[in-house]
Amino acid sequence: MANERLHAVLEAVPGIVSWVSSDLRYIEVNRHLASIFKLSPQDFVGQEIGFLGTSSEFSDFVRSFFASPPQDAFREISARVNGIERNYLIVAQKYDRGKAAFLIGIDITERHKALDGLRNAEAKYRNIFENAVEGIFQSSPDGYFLDANPALARIYGYDSPQQLIAKVTNISEQVYIDPLRRQEFVQLLADVGRVVGFESQIYRRDGSLRWISENARAIHDEYGNLLYYEGTVEDITERKEAEEALKKFNEQLEIIVEQRTAALKEANHQLVREVAERRRIETALRDSEAGLRALFASMTDVITVFDSQGCYVKIVSTNSEVLYSPTAELIGKSVYEVLPRQQADLFVKIIQEVIQTGQTVNIEYNLPIREGAHCQGAGGHGCIIAEDEQEEFASLKTKEVWFAASVSPMPENRVIWVARDTTERKRVLDALQKAEEKYRGIFENTAEGIFQTTPAGHCISANPALVRMYGYNSAEEVTGNLTDVSNQLYVDPQRRQEFVEAIERYGKVTNFESQVYRKDGRIIWTSENARAVRNGSGEVVYYEGTVADITQRKRSEEALRAEQEKSEQLLLNILPQAIATQLKQNQSSIAERFESATILFADIVDFTGLSARVSPTELVDFLNEIFSCFDKLAERHGLEKIKTIGDAYMVAAGIPMPIPNHARAIAEMALDMQREMANFKRSDGKPFNLRIGIHTGPVVAGVIGIKKFAYDLWGDTVNVASRMESQGTASRIQCTESTYRLLEDEYLFIKRGIIYVKGKGEMVTYWLTGKKYA
Repeated sequence: MANERLHAVLEAVPGIVSWVSSDLRYIEVNRHLASIFKLSPQDFVGQEIGFLGTSSEFSDFVRSFFASPPQDAFREISARVNGIERNYLIVAQKYDRGKAAFLIGIDITERHKALDGLRNAEAKYRNIFENAVEGIFQSSPDGYFLDANPALARIYGYDSPQQLIAKVTNISEQVYIDPLRRQEFVQLLADVGRVVGFESQIYRRDGSLRWISENARAIHDEYGNLLYYEGTVEDITERKEAEEALKKFNEQLEIIVEQRTAALKEANHQLVREVAERRRIETALRDSEAGLRALFASMTDVITVFDSQGCYVKIVSTNSEVLYSPTAELIGKSVYEVLPRQQADLFVKIIQEVIQTGQTVNIEYNLPIREGAHCQGAGGHGCIIAEDEQEEFASLKTKEVWFAASVSPMPENRVIWVARDTTERKRVLDALQKAEEKYRGIFENTAEGIFQTTPAGHCISANPALVRMYGYNSAEEVTGNLTDVSNQLYVDPQRRQEFVEAIERYGKVTNFESQVYRKDGRIIWTSENARAVRNGSGEVVYYEGTVADITQRKRSEEALRAEQEKSEQLLLNILPQAIATQLKQNQSSIAERFESATILFADIVDFTGLSARVSPTELVDFLNEIFSCFDKLAERHGLEKIKTIGDAYMVAAGIPMPIPNHARAIAEMALDMQREMANFKRSDGKPFNLRIGIHTGPVVAGVIGIKKFAYDLWGDTVNVASRMESQGTASRIQCTESTYRLLEDEYLFIKRGIIYVKGKGEMVTYWLTGKKYA
């Protein structure tokens, strides 16, 4: 029954199962393994394990396993199955004193593919993150950095993102020159959810001052709780310096013009001096304009001056790409003549807002540009498809170009519009966001838990699957509470040290099984796969990996072991252990000859009369009580109970494991049986009597048949021992001469003499009465 249960379980296992002998040949396989190769299980029996030619790694693993002392081992291998490369986890367990092994293989190909996809997505996201030109950050509501890329570290003057995160613990005080800017930044995010072009002066690490522009958004969880802020930072110091220089030049220009006008009014009568002065002023203006143009030539922004109605007043030539090449044709034109209606409305609205408020406005906008055309006009406006041109250019391909502009007020109801092409930056940010969303999708939705922990044991990242597994409500609760996984998570705190040592030795851990505490104190089983992430100096930054809840599997394994133990115990109650072991390995008949064994038969005298006077239930209960007592005596003396036949009891010594003192053990058993029998009384108060017979000689012992196995003895020795009992007398122990010769030095005997034994003729027998040195 145990064997049938075992096979039923193994056939239900979705993995591959095989039994292999130490000479590397298959003993048996399960149906699942055979079906993979379109074979029957019998096709594997006796074959060398490499006969299919699918994996040399499997053959090497089994060979080295048999050559090594451990009783169990596991390894990941690859195999080519039906033309497809697959990955398996092979678990092996030796048995039969190392002559054979039991192997289970689990197909982990899909998990490998999923992990590879996760790593590729993360690498793609990380590559964009690490190589972006602009600084990228994540900061907590409390005012410290959670993450930063190298560009941000460079902007703030730090050697690495790690140094920036470690050193800057209060952004308000350590970054912003005006600490209130952080409060304004947070308030804007709370009001509208994002900020664009948030300009501030900041301290670099060396104490120098820089201007930055921030674009950011607030990130909330599914319940609307604020998690962190993330965004980009651009160093706009050079642009600010250029704007300041331009403003000063314009102010100087206005002063010069005013001075010239005053001089002309005051000195009309001095025409010669006036002309000379005018020339001097014109020369100064030209020199000033030359300096201004030199400044503009070093800039890559598009600079345009508009009046209050949105007409082009001035276009400053800069060192821009051809997209920004200026032309005199736009001077005097309205934006409605150059731009599509929607963009023109936006330009006029911003221009009038700046003039009315006297404040600089930052704006981000896009324009449709004709591909392949030689673009003319400020901001690429010469290439823009205006509203009245849309039909004419309907067949031309267009592309969308994005600009970030700073619009500042000027005298005479004018504004200066400084625009920069941000198309490439937006493309990078969009790509980064998509990569992050893809990575985040995998991270958030994978069935396995994903984690990151510091070398000190602080959990710094957890996906929803891990949160659920450990019984928490959110990732923030996990990272906030699990600050020492050795003592807070593992039931055995030493497991964390073993986890770290395994990664240091092998570079990773696979199927690292442990018992862990959930938040509610309940204990579960987990299996971890993890690796160490190191910095450029080889130092461990954190450990990351996946976690699977294997509690149900562990329970199933424990239940299976319990069932196996129950079946094993039931089998040992029926058969000797050595015989049971042989039957489990081979169900064919078992027979073995023993040259010397001692057999005892015992029979309850006048039991037939008792059976006629009591009910069947009482009779069985009485026999069970007596024979249970005899079973305990047999176990105490190391004997093998053979069977009961009605009210007769048969026991043997020296089988199935030969012992040198088998006759002495039977003698002790017989004397103890007589003493114990005196405790059982008849209904009339008189004790029961036993008739016992003993004989020593060769026997054949074994199990025959295919159902209802029973261990039995055959041969002349068995027949003679039975005759010693049946031809004995009540309360006496009759022994043959062969038994007497083995015991005469230690035990007391009375010679009965010669009796006739059926099938044997005349035999000399003895009564065993006790022990000499009792």
